[in-house]
Amino acid sequence: MDAVLFDMDGTLLDSEPLIDISLIKICRELGIELTEIIIEQFRGCDSPTFWKYLISEFNLTLSIEECVLKETYGFVEEVKNNANLAPIEGVKELIDELLGFGIPLALASSSSRIKIKTILDIFGMQSKFRAKISGQDVERGKPEPDIFLLAAKSLNVNPSRCVVIEDSENGVKAAKKAGMKCVGFAGLEHNKQNLTSADLIVKSYSDLNIQRLQQLFDYS
Repeated sequence: MDAVLFDMDGTLLDSEPLIDISLIKICRELGIELTEIIIEQFRGCDSPTFWKYLISEFNLTLSIEECVLKETYGFVEEVKNNANLAPIEGVKELIDELLGFGIPLALASSSSRIKIKTILDIFGMQSKFRAKISGQDVERGKPEPDIFLLAAKSLNVNPSRCVVIEDSENGVKAAKKAGMKCVGFAGLEHNKQNLTSADLIVKSYSDLNIQRLQQLFDYS
């Protein structure tokens, strides 16, 4: 194992409810009642893909860029107004353990650069990740592998020697398409994603350590 790549929303912190709240508010302003089916269908996807679908489906007059901007600032406001938002229990300990063994880390999230910076700044985690890749940095978002391949390239490691930690079906698919090992994190009660394509599924970060991640390669 030469590197570990983390998703952000639902993997580093339980921010997906805030994303959903901000999206529902924005969509209501635009005359759309956003359903749970649509939200789950696009879980883990990049914002432009999500808004391209809504613009086409509901004949919106706004551009993709305008919708993404509304979403970004809506989410940032939700984060700043939520004092209870915190990293998922055990994830900081896992990150520090990996760094202690010299394993380089990357953050590879479909979120925008502004969202990523806001989250990492609030929780003092900027220095933990050698590379930060956003959905804006690639042509194709998850479930395509581009974001994870760019993260591996940024760390100068072989994709086949990377482990991805993901909480969404689209993210797991992207990791496997990239030729990487993948851990599906299913520790949040509201997570309804199908993670069965992952090499390992855990419900708590207490079930995960460097030895267990290394075993994904030892027994493959």
